[in-house]
Amino acid sequence: MIIPFFIPHSGCPHQCVFCNQKKITGKQTPVEPSAIPQKISEYLRTTKSGEPVEVAFYGGTFTALLPEQQRAYLSQIQPHVQSGRIKHIRVSTRPDCIDLDILALLKEHHVLVVELGAQSMNDEVLARAGRGHTAADTVHAACLLREQGFQTGIQLMPGLPGDSADTLQRTVDSVIKLKPEFVRLYPALVIKETPLEELYWKGLYEPMTLDQAVAVCRAAYMKFEQAGINVIRMGLQPTEELERPGTILAGPYHPAFRQLVESSILLDAMRSQLEARSSKMESAVFRIHPRDKSAAIGQGRGNIILLKEEFRLTAIRFVEDQKACRMTAFLQEE
Repeated sequence: MIIPFFIPHSGCPHQCVFCNQKKITGKQTPVEPSAIPQKISEYLRTTKSGEPVEVAFYGGTFTALLPEQQRAYLSQIQPHVQSGRIKHIRVSTRPDCIDLDILALLKEHHVLVVELGAQSMNDEVLARAGRGHTAADTVHAACLLREQGFQTGIQLMPGLPGDSADTLQRTVDSVIKLKPEFVRLYPALVIKETPLEELYWKGLYEPMTLDQAVAVCRAAYMKFEQAGINVIRMGLQPTEELERPGTILAGPYHPAFRQLVESSILLDAMRSQLEARSSKMESAVFRIHPRDKSAAIGQGRGNIILLKEEFRLTAIRFVEDQKACRMTAFLQEE
């Protein structure tokens, strides 16, 4: 279980073109340190005995807060860490807001995971996005985190101004070399009341289509997985504020974006096995991991419909196998 606390825009030294954290998170003001113990207690009452629990600070730039502000937040969690109820703490920050003094403060307060909002490893893309840091800052921060024993996450935002499928793949290759424990992929969206909205209405920025975003994130996902790097999220977490009409003005938003990506991968896996068959089949049975069944079926049974039409099948069904590899589908004999 993750107990989330939101500090939208807190500590942020720049206004990035894509960012309106209040709209994205649905939180208008940062949590007060004094409110943290009660919320933790409420969450802990719902957990099973022995279930690992972590506290996470999202939004803002945690390590750009004044040291006394960081301590004010982190100190509220320490009694639960010392009692063993909270396993560890994670924070999100910018690559240029990491140094040895900051990491010493985090380590002192049992922070284990640090997520870096890298967004891209292309300096031109970063400059056009108003990030205020470079790819070299991300490399430096990731190296410091590893040296100091932290787990590292890296957030990427495909589709920013100046980005392309090629620059994204080079970004993915660069991130793989940094060996983070996990990554997140957030395709760029045009959110209301952001600088990107102005660029969009002026015709100076065109966001990816949903199909384009699925394609580039699929390629990135497969590279990361092959490198042993877990992709823990694709697409923004749906919130009431985010899905309110007029919040997202354009871009590849879908509340089940990850499933679209995984469905695309499994569709190709099933298609390639059907194509390899020398004899015609009337129906097909695929062995899959239980967690992949929904993605294999596809949104609105889309994968089933496509494969039936393409291979003139009367039926497609799935046999769930806990031992099967994730994101694979094995054609079985009837």
